[in-house]
Amino acid sequence: MVDKLDVIIFGATGFTGKIVVEKAEEVLQGLTWGNMQEEICKLENVLSTVGKKTGKDLSQVSITLADVEDEKAIKEMANKCKIVVNCCGPYRFYGEIVVKACIEAGTHHVDISAEPQFIEGMMVNYHDLAKEKHAYVISACGFDSIPGEMGVVFAERNFPGTVNSIESYWENTVDFKDKNCKTLVHTGTWASLIHVFGNTGELIAIREKLTPKDLPRLEPKLKVRSYPHKEFSLDSYFVPIQAGDRDLVVQTQNFRFKNEKKRPIQYENYIGFKSVFVTLFAPLLLAIFSILARCSLTRKVLMMFPNFFTFGILTEEGPTEDNMERQSFEMVFKTKGWTKDQLLSEEPKQQLWTRISARNPFYAMTAVAMLSSAKIILQETDKLPGSGGVISPGYAFLKTSLIEELQKYKYGMRFEILKLEQI
Repeated sequence: MVDKLDVIIFGATGFTGKIVVEKAEEVLQGLTWGNMQEEICKLENVLSTVGKKTGKDLSQVSITLADVEDEKAIKEMANKCKIVVNCCGPYRFYGEIVVKACIEAGTHHVDISAEPQFIEGMMVNYHDLAKEKHAYVISACGFDSIPGEMGVVFAERNFPGTVNSIESYWENTVDFKDKNCKTLVHTGTWASLIHVFGNTGELIAIREKLTPKDLPRLEPKLKVRSYPHKEFSLDSYFVPIQAGDRDLVVQTQNFRFKNEKKRPIQYENYIGFKSVFVTLFAPLLLAIFSILARCSLTRKVLMMFPNFFTFGILTEEGPTEDNMERQSFEMVFKTKGWTKDQLLSEEPKQQLWTRISARNPFYAMTAVAMLSSAKIILQETDKLPGSGGVISPGYAFLKTSLIEELQKYKYGMRFEILKLEQI
């Protein structure tokens, strides 16, 4: 009997998948890994290109063929490894068949989906079966949720008392050398976003099943500031953003309340822009996009012309390597709560400021975060909650060393404590 591989990277020939393969040699040291995709020549080309770039001989890396629509081949893949690193999206169309095959095989699964209908739908449909099969299925293990989720974990770990609320402030910095090329993201992300906004109604029924009925009323209540505002020493003007990381932080708090009876942390996130005009214009543009995505005709038009509708930020070619290298981000977390000596009936008197930062967040950092998540699942299974399940990153990695792992790499993340103050 042939031993199972530790990791299989599925979708290795896609734009993000190639970068995941490039980072695998560094992050997955000591583990056996391989690639899986439909066309063997494309996989060989990816390995050859990555090998030349990194100076590593990848000729012995295992290659397996599979079509994402071939259920038999997907099942065979799931049975060949301990964890599948799934880079094949949009997950709304291609994710469930892989998740189901992994769970039935007792194989773990991570992905980089930012699609709440898929993520939370898998929680509703497969959580119990995953627990029974001792398989962990953890979505959004890239930029969309790992910074937010692990930022909350880091803030709570370092807060000397009880946390009431956390607000995160995200700034993305771009310094393009070539002003004629302003692409930030590949259109694969665009397709996922369109289907997320086009099917928002599905979330109501899904979340009704996921939300505990006995959630407590939390006081003092965290109020959302919908107007442009500044915070801390940051230069940007911030407005709230409804993104996947907030959704998953909420699910993490729900999991912890349901299983630990722990008081949930209230959470809101904001995005920053240097210009007041852009800060006011961006939410309006997002609202228009959401409306267009809900109609089948305009949704098709959006899919056909991503370059036009995003002013060149998203293209089919994707960002150049130079453009990816010139992107960075930071998220500053404002954590409010009670000191160890306070009663929870009193007004919170303590505030902690923390920060996460990284380079090349949408691709290199995402690849490192995804692979690090897979590595931690394999090496620290005993520190994960329960015996399996379809769960959020913040809940899954709460007691693990993922934060320490992410700080080892050039394209990992930096976690910092900025200031603790009385309020």
